[in-house]
Amino acid sequence: MTTKILMPALSPTMKEGTINNWLVKIGDKVKAGDIIAEIETDKATMEVEAVDEGVITHLLEANPDKSVPVNSVIALIDGGEKDVITNDLEKKENTNNELIKPSSSNSEKNNISKKDFKIKEKIIASPFAKSFAKKNNINLKSLESSGPEGRIIKRDIINLKSREEADTILRDYKIINPSNIRSIIAKRTSTTKQQVPHFYLTIESKVDKLIALRNKINENDNFKISFNDILVKALALAMQKNSQTNVSWIDDKIYQYSSIDVSVAVALEDGLITPIVKDADKKGLKEISLEINDLVKKAHENKLLPEEYTGGSISISNLGMYGINEFTAIINPPQSSILAVGSIEETPIVEKGIVVVGHTLKSTLSADHRALDGTVAGKLLKDFNDIIENPFEIWMDSNDLEII
Repeated sequence: MTTKILMPALSPTMKEGTINNWLVKIGDKVKAGDIIAEIETDKATMEVEAVDEGVITHLLEANPDKSVPVNSVIALIDGGEKDVITNDLEKKENTNNELIKPSSSNSEKNNISKKDFKIKEKIIASPFAKSFAKKNNINLKSLESSGPEGRIIKRDIINLKSREEADTILRDYKIINPSNIRSIIAKRTSTTKQQVPHFYLTIESKVDKLIALRNKINENDNFKISFNDILVKALALAMQKNSQTNVSWIDDKIYQYSSIDVSVAVALEDGLITPIVKDADKKGLKEISLEINDLVKKAHENKLLPEEYTGGSISISNLGMYGINEFTAIINPPQSSILAVGSIEETPIVEKGIVVVGHTLKSTLSADHRALDGTVAGKLLKDFNDIIENPFEIWMDSNDLEII
């Protein structure tokens, strides 16, 4: 009996993964539960286990630069009984991926037919043109020749399509193969912007009281919190008051959730990931801060579990530490909104007819118009603003100042 090992779907949004490394080789005996491979998903690197006992007979080639669709066969385990599944797999898989197979003593060495050969069209080009085309990944067939007897020469390279394109090609550059995470982000953000109708709301908040709250909390030398910790709590409390914003639009239906789980954008060397603070409205500032620190550490060590980054009610992205005072963010599906937070700025503020120096913060909410209307999203943003402008009263009511 032959057992198929498939590329697993480790999250609802995962469409493909890459095989980073095989921990077994063809001919190895394995039993159910043995770790046989490391795969990279759109979020993290995970281990793949054998699901049955037997001998490894086929392995899909490990290639970090080549994506494999979810539920595709990546390995075969022979349980001991002859099965025709191997031939079927080879026929199917060889159309897209190369299988590492044991050599066969029955191969026909001298059976050569016309289909084993391809007649190549001869392209005449100067040594410079050949060298430059190879270095810059230019297909010589795409060029019109102007040299003698149809020879492609330097002038043909320079005249490629347009002067602007030639200028781009002739610049010194290098081609970088994106990581799997970078490729997934590119696909998902492109798809999201095309399929999700975004609208944007921006509010400017007075945050002098918020600064005072943080300073008061951080008088304790044993524990420090960041502004982002407070903003995660504030966003969760605002969503608690607006349950109709805790929704997703999936397959033409609205899913409303009972728990308020806030995803926090974390920048990685080769991409971005959004680990989740679950039930953020029910947690104190200290608990939220410790949890975020732990999730960020796991993210940078590539140790997040799927349940730690899959789902979420809303995301928060903060670029204030880079001096960015305002920006818009792309929604992280299947969520229906994301809050983009800028830097705290020292600003002239009018209070009771007098101009004073105060501190302000701009926040922009991106919302999915299929699931949320402007008034609903606007109330969420207003409640968030009210909370961060009057944090002492809000957190006193929430019994959340015990750490001060």
